[in-house]
Amino acid sequence: ELNDFLDETNTVLIKDFDNDETVFSHNADKQFKSASVMKLYLLAYYMYIGVPLDKVYHIEKKQMIGTSIITELKLTEVKLSDMLLYMIGFSDNTATNVLLAETTFEKLNEFNQSVIGTQNTVIARKMLDYKAAEQGRDNLTSLSDVYKVVRFLWKYDFARECMKAQKCPERLGRYIYDNSITLYLKSGSIPMVHNDVGVLEKNGRHAFASVLTYSDDKSKAKRLCGVA
Repeated sequence: ELNDFLDETNTVLIKDFDNDETVFSHNADKQFKSASVMKLYLLAYYMYIGVPLDKVYHIEKKQMIGTSIITELKLTEVKLSDMLLYMIGFSDNTATNVLLAETTFEKLNEFNQSVIGTQNTVIARKMLDYKAAEQGRDNLTSLSDVYKVVRFLWKYDFARECMKAQKCPERLGRYIYDNSITLYLKSGSIPMVHNDVGVLEKNGRHAFASVLTYSDDKSKAKRLCGVA
């Protein structure tokens, strides 16, 4: 059934996460638009450099943008732990852009290449900066790279808790009704893009599942995530 969905508009990678073995792969090294999946790389950077999670960020009104708990609640002081949790669990774009500005694209891309070992990932714009995307500066990744960053994040308890906070039943969790399965995910959507990646845990065993799509029918993309 999975093969019925596959073409050049999507990529799928499924791994036995415990044994680091590939179960299924389609276009795993091909670059796709990452959308909010790129936030995993920013989370990994902050886990790596070890900034205290109780560090407080002062948020100015001009920094607040859409799709953001910080914006909706008009929060002006936010701890790093909450910034990262909002960014991953609720895809908060204000938190992401504040942290991107602090990190810089240069440092994040260098970290991705030298520490994570990415080969197909480029972070080149902030969230909701569609003008930059139109100018050719976009955020790109591949599932082979995403798998590397998820494996890196897995050793951090806090990172796993952030991924566990995501609740998005239309994607990888679409057909899961088993309460004994725990999901650790990060989804992403922008126009023509529908993504979800993460780890599924049951009875102490773990599977990595991931789907990126571009210019694919949204209904088909959602069903592909569920089947994967």
